[in-house]
Amino acid sequence: MSDISVKISHPSEVFIQAVETKGQFDLEKGRIMNFIDDSNAHGVSSLILNFKEISSFNSIQFEAKNNEVQFLPDTFRFEVSEDGKIWESIIKEYDYSRSNKKFCKWNFPMITSKYLKLLTKFNKKDKNGKFKVVLSNLKISITGIEKIQASSEYDRFWVKENIIDQRTDYGWSSKESLAPTEEFILVDLGSNNRVDEFRILTKNAIEQNFPELFYFYYSEDDLTWHQLHEEPRFLAESGTWYKWKFFPTNMRFFKLVMINNRPNTNKKYLVQFIELEVYAAPDYLSLSKKKIINETPPYSSMMRSGLVRLAADGETNAGVAVQGNDRRLRDATTEFKGIVELATDGEDKPLVVVQGNDKRLKEATESSSGIVKLASSGETRASTVVQGSDERLKQATTESLGIVELASDGETRPGTVVQGNDKRLKNATTKEYGLVILSELGGDKPGQVVTADDPRFKKATTEHEGILRFATNGEEQSFAAVQGNDKRLKPATTESLGIVELAHSGEDKPNVVVQGDDERLKPASTIQEGIVKFSLHNTNLPLLAVQADDPRLYDRRDPKDHNHEYADKIHSYDSHSGLINITESTSSELINIVQPTTNHSVIYGKNDSKGGSGVSGIGIDEGVVGFGEDIGILGLSNGQDDESSGVAGFSKKGYGGVFISTKNYSIFANGTKLGKRLIDGSGKAILAKGRSDFLGKTFFINESGNECIAKFFKNSSSEIIQKGDIVIASEKELGVTRVKSPYSTKIVGVCVDSSPVILGEEKQGNEFILVAFSGIVKVNVDASVNVGGQISFGDLLVSSLTGGHGSKADNEKIKPGMLLGKSFGELKKDRGQIFAILTLS
Repeated sequence: MSDISVKISHPSEVFIQAVETKGQFDLEKGRIMNFIDDSNAHGVSSLILNFKEISSFNSIQFEAKNNEVQFLPDTFRFEVSEDGKIWESIIKEYDYSRSNKKFCKWNFPMITSKYLKLLTKFNKKDKNGKFKVVLSNLKISITGIEKIQASSEYDRFWVKENIIDQRTDYGWSSKESLAPTEEFILVDLGSNNRVDEFRILTKNAIEQNFPELFYFYYSEDDLTWHQLHEEPRFLAESGTWYKWKFFPTNMRFFKLVMINNRPNTNKKYLVQFIELEVYAAPDYLSLSKKKIINETPPYSSMMRSGLVRLAADGETNAGVAVQGNDRRLRDATTEFKGIVELATDGEDKPLVVVQGNDKRLKEATESSSGIVKLASSGETRASTVVQGSDERLKQATTESLGIVELASDGETRPGTVVQGNDKRLKNATTKEYGLVILSELGGDKPGQVVTADDPRFKKATTEHEGILRFATNGEEQSFAAVQGNDKRLKPATTESLGIVELAHSGEDKPNVVVQGDDERLKPASTIQEGIVKFSLHNTNLPLLAVQADDPRLYDRRDPKDHNHEYADKIHSYDSHSGLINITESTSSELINIVQPTTNHSVIYGKNDSKGGSGVSGIGIDEGVVGFGEDIGILGLSNGQDDESSGVAGFSKKGYGGVFISTKNYSIFANGTKLGKRLIDGSGKAILAKGRSDFLGKTFFINESGNECIAKFFKNSSSEIIQKGDIVIASEKELGVTRVKSPYSTKIVGVCVDSSPVILGEEKQGNEFILVAFSGIVKVNVDASVNVGGQISFGDLLVSSLTGGHGSKADNEKIKPGMLLGKSFGELKKDRGQIFAILTLS
């Protein structure tokens, strides 16, 4: 059996080599992926894992299998053995299903064994009546460092996570300072372990910046700290591993405090190193060869139970016995906690206990405070307590105030209280007021209340009014309500009235309604009438409609050359009267922003004077109409300023332009490229200066999938912020930086590469990033066990321990301002991107 220490700072998995069980299991790459065992009767299920050699570990975990969560072990025990014959219990759970967990993990001081057994009691039956136990992803491991804190970081390359990444090109560095400054690294091992060695790798460079003065501190609970070692003047070589070996010491938290008194070539002070490793002494199991380490008691210890298991100093786990030297049992003072920590006189810090001699417990007076300060009679100063003798507590009258002043009978002065014997509270009659005055039967005077026996509330008839009077059948008198059986409401015919009277086919009598089958509504022809009767071609008879193909509607004439005698070749265009109809075929290719040629269009107008137009149209309805199979009106402009345009519309009172399409969008503002034409757009579609109203639905579509509202912010840090990163507000105005702490209350939003709605101006350059603060976006998340675990649809998200990432929220830890949003995707493990609905609150 080896006494070599085990590295616990870096995660490592213990691989299962063989399995003994009567149940079914899947063993892949040294891990139990699925385990199922069933039984017809009560009993226990046994799963024995064989590592083939002595192995050290400090963590066990497994998960519920999808759709079979109810069969997760409920009452069970983990046992270890060195030889597979003698077993020792290390973890016991009873009624575990009440915790409602789907992912189960136990961290404990490092232990060493060759066998691990899971002994489970059958509790739940399936639909076939069989007792069943189901679990998945059973993993045995050394957890490694679960959390790292640093006093500062130099930049995005020299960060705290580098000290356990097992790479030698970058490590951790503090910020530069103008004078020697205290820096620290704090790590959390996840559980108490018997640590006996630290190792640190220095930077492989001429200027290594390794501290000359540093201290090792340790703690079991992050409350009470002890100094372990001090290096006052350490001389280090570059690229060298150094170790510090000491007697095995129980610790979970380890802090390295450093001061570098030697400036670098830039006359700045900073601390740097590359890697950190932590080692712990193994805890052997063999009951026959058990080692006595650090004078453990013969029957009970902090690792194993005898009659009980002893608690480590400050340990709060259930089922462990507090030892007599536990720090919580010492006398409480104002400096150190016992069971509680005492407050100094007048101290209002949370979680401290007020002492009996505290000045705040003395008797209160009008001149000095006790628990409260008493108010003088009539005093209205804030934070003072009214005394029983205060004048405001005397009985109220109509003459003087008590808490209130009473009103005289019928008095309406503001600020006075109506008394119970006030005449306005007596029963109302038709002669005198109570709260109201009642109306006489049938009375209609304003300000009087109608009583329930008023005759107007009786049922209405054709003879007598109720609230109204009913009309007799067919009656047309005013102020009479038509009844449902009135003859005028019956179906109409050609013989009798309903609401209307129907006309016979062809009947033209007044006040009758034409029916849908009337002969006058049939299609018209030259033989018979419909609504009209058509005229034969070239026939001039009255009351006949000329047909569209009548030859009289044609006005064909032979064209004459423009050198005819009645006008000069060059003459004013407005000297013509009548209609101009020009039909011709001409074409030239126009695919770019160039001046059209004379053969491009049937009508070509060119004006060589600035300020005029080539073509103008004036009409009562339309001034110019353009129709084309491709484009109705094409406007091109070579203008170089912001005021030039291809097509412009102006109006004094109406709209500058109206666009209507019967089948598609009324306006297509293409900022990229127009069809076959070689016109590349700027990428900008619409610029609206002034008020814009949208009446109807408005859709904002983004092809990247980010459907959100965003704004450009300045990156206030030197690190690169990538899309999906969560950012927080920085100290600089309208600046952001990537989040680096869990449950942050400073979250601004999520970095995106594009957004359909952007507030404010577009910012160019690498120092600006686009941040979404509302909508649906892709966000970087971490589903690792140590930061929140598996993420499912609808889970609440907060910032994670992993920089720029989110994680599943613990509902008991959420406070106002911490919530990022809700998951709209799922991630079972590791890091990745999912969609999330941003609901910052």
